[in-house]
Amino acid sequence: MRASFVTAGVFIALAIAACSSTSNTTGGQGDSGGNGGGPTCEAYCTAIMANCTSTTDPDSGLPVGNQQYTDMNNCLNSCKAMPVGTSADSSGNTLGCRLTHANLAKSDPATHCPHAGPGGAGTCGTNCDGFCQIAMMYCTAANMAAVFTSLQDCQTQCAAFPNDVKFNIGVQDGSSTACLLYHVQEASSVPPDHCLGDIIKDDAGDKSTTCH
Repeated sequence: MRASFVTAGVFIALAIAACSSTSNTTGGQGDSGGNGGGPTCEAYCTAIMANCTSTTDPDSGLPVGNQQYTDMNNCLNSCKAMPVGTSADSSGNTLGCRLTHANLAKSDPATHCPHAGPGGAGTCGTNCDGFCQIAMMYCTAANMAAVFTSLQDCQTQCAAFPNDVKFNIGVQDGSSTACLLYHVQEASSVPPDHCLGDIIKDDAGDKSTTCH
């Protein structure tokens, strides 16, 4: 009889240990699977696509407004090139800064959408910083769309363009960093079409074929 009680006690102890082990393992996986409240591309793109919008001009057929990405796919792809930073960022070339301004754009899109966009507009990085980090990820030999030999080459070429046009996706040609930003966010989804057709340097080596 005593042996039966001992055996039963052992079984109960093992069952409790097993339950405790299972509970701890599941909790650990749940914790490690989270992002700790940091900025994510999904949160950023949801906010900027909702708060930075445009309408279509009836004469030109081009978007007019504050929209920063043609579609959600371009936003998510472009976001992969951005340094993450923190959710508290309100300046600097980070995803966190862009998310902050994408949320602020709900009440003041004209001011905050360019800050939240791919370029950063001097608040969340410079337009050339934003342009080059996306271009160096997608305008590559691996994508059959190589344009620049290095990050420094990209920065030098970008600096040759005027930076006096506020970016939105209606700026699709002309000599400006805004034009470069339009085509690089498009290039994040279809690199050969926009890296080679619109961003590539011309024979003089300092301008692209579309953003001339």
